[in-house]
Amino acid sequence: MRPRSYLTPKTVRGRIARPQPLGLPVINMGFNELPYPPTPCVAQALSQTSERLGSYGSPGCEALRAKLAELWGLRADRLICGNGSEELLDVIARNFVRAGDEIVISEFGYIQFELTAHRLGARLTKAPERNLRTDIDALLETITPDTRLVFLANPNNPTGTMLPPADLARLVREMPEQVVLVLDLAYGEFAGEDYCAAVHQIAGNAENVVVTRTFSKAFGLAGTRVGWADAPEWMMPGLYAARGMGSVNALAQACAVAALEDIAIIRDRVAEILSERDRVAAALMEHGLEVLTSSSNFLMVSTGDADRTEALVGHLFDTCGIIVNRTRETGLEPYMRFSLSLPIHNDLLLSGVQAFLDGQAN
Repeated sequence: MRPRSYLTPKTVRGRIARPQPLGLPVINMGFNELPYPPTPCVAQALSQTSERLGSYGSPGCEALRAKLAELWGLRADRLICGNGSEELLDVIARNFVRAGDEIVISEFGYIQFELTAHRLGARLTKAPERNLRTDIDALLETITPDTRLVFLANPNNPTGTMLPPADLARLVREMPEQVVLVLDLAYGEFAGEDYCAAVHQIAGNAENVVVTRTFSKAFGLAGTRVGWADAPEWMMPGLYAARGMGSVNALAQACAVAALEDIAIIRDRVAEILSERDRVAAALMEHGLEVLTSSSNFLMVSTGDADRTEALVGHLFDTCGIIVNRTRETGLEPYMRFSLSLPIHNDLLLSGVQAFLDGQAN
Protein backbone atom coordinates (compact mmCIF):
# COMPACT_ATOMS: atom_id res chain seq x y z
CA MET A 1 0.00 0.00 0.00
CA ARG A 2 1.17 3.53 -0.80
CA PRO A 3 -0.30 6.96 -0.13
CA ARG A 4 -2.63 8.08 -2.89
CA SER A 5 -1.78 11.12 -4.98
CA TYR A 6 -4.65 13.12 -6.43
CA LEU A 7 -2.48 14.57 -9.20
CA THR A 8 -1.45 12.82 -12.38
CA PRO A 9 1.52 14.03 -14.44
CA LYS A 10 0.65 16.20 -17.41
CA THR A 11 2.68 15.71 -20.56
CA VAL A 12 4.48 18.84 -21.76
CA ARG A 13 6.61 19.29 -24.83
CA GLY A 14 10.01 17.62 -24.79
CA ARG A 15 13.29 19.34 -25.65
CA ILE A 16 16.56 18.07 -27.10
CA ALA A 17 18.57 16.41 -24.35
CA ARG A 18 21.12 14.29 -26.24
CA PRO A 19 24.79 15.26 -26.50
CA GLN A 20 25.80 17.63 -29.29
CA PRO A 21 27.27 15.23 -31.89
CA LEU A 22 30.12 17.50 -33.05
CA GLY A 23 31.15 18.58 -29.56
CA LEU A 24 30.04 22.15 -30.28
CA PRO A 25 29.05 24.49 -27.46
CA VAL A 26 25.29 24.35 -26.97
CA ILE A 27 23.39 27.62 -27.46
CA ASN A 28 19.97 27.33 -25.90
CA MET A 29 17.55 29.63 -27.73
CA GLY A 30 14.49 27.68 -26.63
CA PHE A 31 13.69 29.18 -23.22
CA ASN A 32 13.02 32.84 -24.16
CA GLU A 33 15.96 33.94 -22.02
CA LEU A 34 18.20 36.95 -22.58
CA PRO A 35 21.88 36.30 -23.42
CA TYR A 36 23.43 39.15 -21.42
CA PRO A 37 25.54 39.00 -18.22
CA PRO A 38 24.38 40.69 -15.00
CA THR A 39 24.30 44.48 -15.14
CA PRO A 40 26.85 46.29 -12.93
CA CYS A 41 24.36 46.98 -10.13
CA VAL A 42 23.13 43.39 -10.19
CA ALA A 43 26.69 42.03 -10.02
CA GLN A 44 27.40 44.26 -7.04
CA ALA A 45 24.17 43.21 -5.33
CA LEU A 46 25.04 39.54 -5.82
CA SER A 47 28.45 40.06 -4.23
CA GLN A 48 27.13 42.01 -1.27
CA THR A 49 24.10 39.82 -0.58
CA SER A 50 26.09 36.59 -0.82
CA GLU A 51 27.80 37.63 2.42
CA ARG A 52 24.41 37.56 4.20
CA LEU A 53 22.99 34.24 3.08
CA GLY A 54 21.83 33.49 6.61
CA SER A 55 18.96 35.95 6.09
CA TYR A 56 15.71 35.05 4.36
CA GLY A 57 15.04 38.52 3.01
CA SER A 58 11.94 40.60 3.60
CA PRO A 59 8.72 38.52 3.40
CA GLY A 60 6.85 41.55 2.08
CA CYS A 61 9.53 42.64 -0.43
CA GLU A 62 9.02 46.25 0.71
CA ALA A 63 12.10 47.72 -0.99
CA LEU A 64 11.32 45.98 -4.27
CA ARG A 65 7.66 46.98 -4.27
CA ALA A 66 8.59 50.58 -3.47
CA LYS A 67 11.09 50.66 -6.35
CA LEU A 68 8.56 49.14 -8.77
CA ALA A 69 5.92 51.64 -7.73
CA GLU A 70 8.35 54.54 -8.15
CA LEU A 71 9.58 53.45 -11.58
CA TRP A 72 6.22 52.54 -13.14
CA GLY A 73 3.99 55.06 -11.36
CA LEU A 74 2.03 52.42 -9.44
CA ARG A 75 0.83 52.03 -5.84
CA ALA A 76 3.06 49.85 -3.69
CA ASP A 77 0.06 48.60 -1.67
CA ARG A 78 -1.35 47.11 -4.88
CA LEU A 79 1.82 45.12 -5.62
CA ILE A 80 2.79 41.62 -4.52
CA CYS A 81 6.00 39.76 -5.44
CA GLY A 82 6.47 36.04 -5.92
CA ASN A 83 8.86 33.28 -6.93
CA GLY A 84 8.51 34.17 -10.57
CA SER A 85 5.16 35.14 -12.02
CA GLU A 86 4.36 31.41 -12.22
CA GLU A 87 3.92 31.28 -8.44
CA LEU A 88 1.58 34.26 -8.61
CA LEU A 89 -0.55 32.59 -11.29
CA ASP A 90 -1.05 29.71 -8.86
CA VAL A 91 -1.68 32.10 -5.96
CA ILE A 92 -4.37 33.96 -7.88
CA ALA A 93 -6.01 30.75 -9.09
CA ARG A 94 -6.05 29.19 -5.61
CA ASN A 95 -7.87 32.27 -4.32
CA PHE A 96 -10.71 32.09 -6.82
CA VAL A 97 -10.89 28.58 -8.30
CA ARG A 98 -11.86 25.24 -6.77
CA ALA A 99 -11.98 21.77 -8.30
CA GLY A 100 -14.67 21.65 -10.95
CA ASP A 101 -14.71 25.40 -11.56
CA GLU A 102 -13.86 26.69 -15.02
CA ILE A 103 -10.77 28.57 -16.20
CA VAL A 104 -10.90 30.11 -19.68
CA ILE A 105 -7.84 30.80 -21.83
CA SER A 106 -7.17 31.55 -25.47
CA GLU A 107 -6.66 28.57 -27.78
CA PHE A 108 -2.86 28.80 -27.86
CA GLY A 109 -2.41 30.42 -24.46
CA TYR A 110 0.64 30.04 -22.22
CA ILE A 111 1.18 26.43 -21.12
CA GLN A 112 1.40 27.43 -17.43
CA PHE A 113 -2.26 28.46 -17.54
CA GLU A 114 -3.18 24.91 -18.44
CA LEU A 115 -0.85 23.47 -15.80
CA THR A 116 -2.36 25.74 -13.15
CA ALA A 117 -5.86 24.50 -13.99
CA HIS A 118 -4.62 20.91 -13.94
CA ARG A 119 -3.10 21.28 -10.47
CA LEU A 120 -6.38 22.65 -9.11
CA GLY A 121 -8.60 20.08 -10.77
CA ALA A 122 -10.35 22.90 -12.61
CA ARG A 123 -12.00 22.55 -15.99
CA LEU A 124 -10.00 24.31 -18.69
CA THR A 125 -11.84 25.74 -21.68
CA LYS A 126 -10.02 27.23 -24.66
CA ALA A 127 -11.55 29.99 -26.76
CA PRO A 128 -10.77 29.66 -30.49
CA GLU A 129 -8.29 32.12 -31.94
CA ARG A 130 -8.40 33.92 -35.27
CA ASN A 131 -5.19 33.76 -37.33
CA LEU A 132 -3.23 32.73 -34.21
CA ARG A 133 -4.43 35.83 -32.34
CA THR A 134 -6.68 36.02 -29.32
CA ASP A 135 -10.28 36.70 -30.32
CA ILE A 136 -12.00 38.88 -27.70
CA ASP A 137 -15.48 37.95 -28.93
CA ALA A 138 -14.63 34.25 -28.70
CA LEU A 139 -13.32 34.71 -25.16
CA LEU A 140 -16.49 36.48 -24.10
CA GLU A 141 -18.68 33.81 -25.71
CA THR A 142 -16.70 31.05 -23.94
CA ILE A 143 -17.29 32.43 -20.44
CA THR A 144 -20.07 30.55 -18.60
CA PRO A 145 -21.67 30.82 -15.15
CA ASP A 146 -19.02 28.32 -13.98
CA THR A 147 -16.11 30.51 -15.11
CA ARG A 148 -14.11 31.92 -12.23
CA LEU A 149 -10.91 33.02 -13.97
CA VAL A 150 -9.69 34.12 -17.40
CA PHE A 151 -5.96 33.95 -18.12
CA LEU A 152 -4.64 36.02 -21.03
CA ALA A 153 -0.95 36.39 -21.90
CA ASN A 154 -0.30 39.52 -23.91
CA PRO A 155 2.10 39.33 -25.72
CA ASN A 156 1.30 35.66 -25.90
CA ASN A 157 3.65 32.71 -25.56
CA PRO A 158 4.23 30.79 -27.83
CA THR A 159 2.83 32.89 -30.68
CA GLY A 160 4.25 36.31 -29.74
CA THR A 161 1.05 38.00 -30.90
CA MET A 162 -0.55 40.87 -28.96
CA LEU A 163 -3.85 42.70 -28.60
CA PRO A 164 -4.11 46.51 -28.47
CA PRO A 165 -5.19 48.15 -25.20
CA ALA A 166 -8.60 49.02 -26.67
CA ASP A 167 -9.40 45.32 -27.08
CA LEU A 168 -8.32 44.57 -23.52
CA ALA A 169 -10.45 47.43 -22.22
CA ARG A 170 -13.46 46.04 -24.10
CA LEU A 171 -12.87 42.60 -22.62
CA VAL A 172 -12.84 44.08 -19.11
CA ARG A 173 -15.92 46.15 -19.84
CA GLU A 174 -18.01 43.31 -21.28
CA MET A 175 -16.99 40.31 -19.15
CA PRO A 176 -18.89 39.45 -15.92
CA GLU A 177 -17.61 41.42 -12.94
CA GLN A 178 -17.47 38.29 -10.77
CA VAL A 179 -14.86 36.70 -13.08
CA VAL A 180 -11.19 37.50 -12.43
CA LEU A 181 -9.11 38.48 -15.46
CA VAL A 182 -5.34 37.95 -15.29
CA LEU A 183 -3.35 39.87 -17.92
CA ASP A 184 0.10 38.30 -18.07
CA LEU A 185 2.65 40.90 -19.20
CA ALA A 186 5.73 38.67 -18.95
CA TYR A 187 6.96 40.09 -22.27
CA GLY A 188 5.53 43.56 -21.75
CA GLU A 189 8.84 45.41 -21.94
CA PHE A 190 9.27 44.18 -25.52
CA ALA A 191 5.83 45.56 -26.38
CA GLY A 192 6.85 48.94 -25.00
CA GLU A 193 6.62 50.82 -21.72
CA ASP A 194 3.68 52.89 -22.97
CA TYR A 195 1.83 49.66 -23.72
CA CYS A 196 2.52 48.35 -20.21
CA ALA A 197 1.33 51.63 -18.69
CA ALA A 198 -1.93 51.38 -20.64
CA VAL A 199 -2.53 47.82 -19.38
CA HIS A 200 -1.87 48.85 -15.77
CA GLN A 201 -4.29 51.75 -16.18
CA ILE A 202 -6.98 49.34 -17.37
CA ALA A 203 -6.37 47.17 -14.32
CA GLY A 204 -6.33 50.14 -11.98
CA ASN A 205 -9.85 51.07 -13.01
CA ALA A 206 -11.30 47.59 -12.34
CA GLU A 207 -11.90 45.48 -9.26
CA ASN A 208 -11.43 42.13 -10.97
CA VAL A 209 -8.28 42.56 -13.07
CA VAL A 210 -4.72 41.51 -12.14
CA VAL A 211 -1.55 42.24 -14.14
CA THR A 212 1.39 39.87 -13.72
CA ARG A 213 4.98 40.81 -14.61
CA THR A 214 8.40 39.16 -14.34
CA PHE A 215 12.11 39.88 -14.08
CA SER A 216 12.88 36.67 -16.02
CA LYS A 217 12.64 38.14 -19.51
CA ALA A 218 13.66 41.74 -20.25
CA PHE A 219 15.66 42.03 -17.01
CA GLY A 220 17.58 38.80 -17.64
CA LEU A 221 17.02 37.41 -14.13
CA ALA A 222 15.40 34.08 -14.98
CA GLY A 223 17.80 32.32 -12.62
CA THR A 224 16.62 34.32 -9.61
CA ARG A 225 12.86 33.73 -10.08
CA VAL A 226 11.24 37.07 -9.30
CA GLY A 227 7.77 38.04 -10.46
CA TRP A 228 5.23 40.59 -9.34
CA ALA A 229 1.57 41.44 -9.75
CA ASP A 230 -0.51 44.60 -9.73
CA ALA A 231 -3.86 43.68 -8.16
CA PRO A 232 -6.83 45.40 -6.49
CA GLU A 233 -6.08 46.23 -2.88
CA TRP A 234 -8.99 44.13 -1.64
CA MET A 235 -7.35 40.99 -3.08
CA MET A 236 -4.07 41.44 -1.21
CA PRO A 237 -4.90 39.61 2.07
CA GLY A 238 -5.99 36.51 0.15
CA LEU A 239 -3.02 36.61 -2.21
CA TYR A 240 -0.57 36.85 0.68
CA ALA A 241 -2.37 34.02 2.46
CA ALA A 242 -1.80 31.73 -0.53
CA ARG A 243 1.76 32.84 -1.28
CA GLY A 244 4.81 31.30 0.38
CA MET A 245 5.99 33.45 3.28
CA GLY A 246 9.56 33.76 2.06
CA SER A 247 9.16 32.72 -1.56
CA VAL A 248 11.26 35.60 -2.91
CA ASN A 249 14.66 34.99 -1.38
CA ALA A 250 17.13 37.67 -0.31
CA LEU A 251 19.38 37.26 -3.35
CA ALA A 252 16.43 37.51 -5.71
CA GLN A 253 15.10 40.65 -4.05
CA ALA A 254 18.50 42.35 -4.08
CA CYS A 255 19.06 41.50 -7.75
CA ALA A 256 15.64 42.76 -8.78
CA VAL A 257 16.07 46.08 -6.98
CA ALA A 258 19.53 46.45 -8.52
CA ALA A 259 18.22 45.67 -12.01
CA LEU A 260 15.73 48.52 -11.65
CA GLU A 261 18.64 50.81 -10.78
CA ASP A 262 20.20 49.82 -14.12
CA ILE A 263 17.01 50.49 -16.09
CA ALA A 264 18.92 52.46 -18.77
CA ILE A 265 21.03 49.37 -19.55
CA ILE A 266 17.93 47.19 -19.59
CA ARG A 267 16.28 49.53 -22.10
CA ASP A 268 19.35 49.40 -24.34
CA ARG A 269 19.31 45.61 -24.25
CA VAL A 270 15.62 45.49 -25.08
CA ALA A 271 16.26 47.83 -28.03
CA GLU A 272 19.00 45.51 -29.33
CA ILE A 273 16.72 42.47 -29.05
CA LEU A 274 13.97 44.30 -30.94
CA SER A 275 16.41 45.30 -33.67
CA GLU A 276 17.64 41.71 -33.96
CA ARG A 277 14.05 40.46 -34.01
CA ASP A 278 13.27 42.61 -37.05
CA ARG A 279 16.52 41.66 -38.80
CA VAL A 280 16.16 37.92 -38.23
CA ALA A 281 12.46 37.90 -39.12
CA ALA A 282 13.18 39.66 -42.43
CA ALA A 283 15.98 37.23 -43.27
CA LEU A 284 13.82 34.17 -42.53
CA MET A 285 11.00 35.51 -44.67
CA GLU A 286 13.47 36.00 -47.51
CA HIS A 287 14.16 32.27 -47.20
CA GLY A 288 10.47 31.62 -47.75
CA LEU A 289 9.57 30.75 -44.16
CA GLU A 290 6.44 31.99 -42.44
CA VAL A 291 7.25 34.27 -39.48
CA LEU A 292 4.52 35.44 -37.14
CA THR A 293 4.59 39.13 -36.25
CA SER A 294 6.00 39.15 -32.72
CA SER A 295 5.74 41.67 -29.89
CA SER A 296 8.08 39.64 -27.68
CA ASN A 297 11.74 38.58 -27.59
CA PHE A 298 11.09 35.43 -29.63
CA LEU A 299 9.83 34.40 -33.04
CA MET A 300 7.51 31.58 -34.05
CA VAL A 301 8.45 30.27 -37.50
CA SER A 302 6.97 27.67 -39.83
CA THR A 303 8.41 25.74 -42.75
CA GLY A 304 4.86 24.89 -43.79
CA ASP A 305 5.19 21.22 -42.88
CA ALA A 306 5.47 19.56 -39.46
CA ASP A 307 8.02 16.91 -40.53
CA ARG A 308 10.14 19.51 -42.31
CA THR A 309 10.15 21.72 -39.20
CA GLU A 310 11.12 18.72 -37.10
CA ALA A 311 14.04 18.08 -39.43
CA LEU A 312 15.11 21.73 -39.25
CA VAL A 313 15.07 21.66 -35.43
CA GLY A 314 17.33 18.60 -35.48
CA HIS A 315 19.60 20.14 -38.12
CA LEU A 316 20.14 23.32 -36.09
CA PHE A 317 21.19 21.29 -33.07
CA ASP A 318 23.33 18.74 -34.92
CA THR A 319 25.24 21.22 -37.13
CA CYS A 320 25.19 24.47 -35.10
CA GLY A 321 24.63 23.41 -31.49
CA ILE A 322 21.48 25.58 -31.35
CA ILE A 323 18.42 24.45 -29.38
CA VAL A 324 15.09 25.88 -30.52
CA ASN A 325 11.68 25.02 -29.09
CA ARG A 326 9.53 22.67 -31.15
CA THR A 327 5.83 23.56 -30.91
CA ARG A 328 3.64 20.46 -30.89
CA GLU A 329 0.30 21.85 -29.73
CA THR A 330 -2.57 20.82 -31.97
CA GLY A 331 -2.68 23.41 -34.72
CA LEU A 332 0.92 24.55 -34.26
CA GLU A 333 2.69 21.42 -35.50
CA PRO A 334 4.44 23.14 -38.45
CA TYR A 335 6.02 25.77 -36.18
CA MET A 336 9.14 26.17 -34.07
CA ARG A 337 9.92 28.98 -31.63
CA PHE A 338 13.22 30.54 -30.58
CA SER A 339 14.37 33.53 -28.57
CA LEU A 340 16.52 36.24 -30.11
CA SER A 341 20.08 36.16 -28.81
CA LEU A 342 23.35 37.94 -29.47
CA PRO A 343 23.90 38.90 -33.13
CA ILE A 344 26.61 36.22 -33.48
CA HIS A 345 24.17 33.54 -32.28
CA ASN A 346 21.39 34.84 -34.50
CA ASP A 347 23.76 34.81 -37.49
CA LEU A 348 24.66 31.20 -36.72
CA LEU A 349 20.98 30.28 -36.66
CA LEU A 350 20.38 32.01 -39.99
CA SER A 351 23.32 30.24 -41.59
CA GLY A 352 22.03 26.93 -40.25
CA VAL A 353 18.58 27.58 -41.70
CA GLN A 354 20.09 28.50 -45.08
CA ALA A 355 22.25 25.37 -45.11
CA PHE A 356 19.20 23.24 -44.32
CA LEU A 357 17.12 24.79 -47.08
CA ASP A 358 20.00 24.57 -49.56
CA GLY A 359 20.45 20.90 -48.72
CA GLN A 360 16.78 20.21 -49.32
CA ALA A 361 16.89 22.08 -52.64
CA ASN A 362 19.75 19.85 -53.78
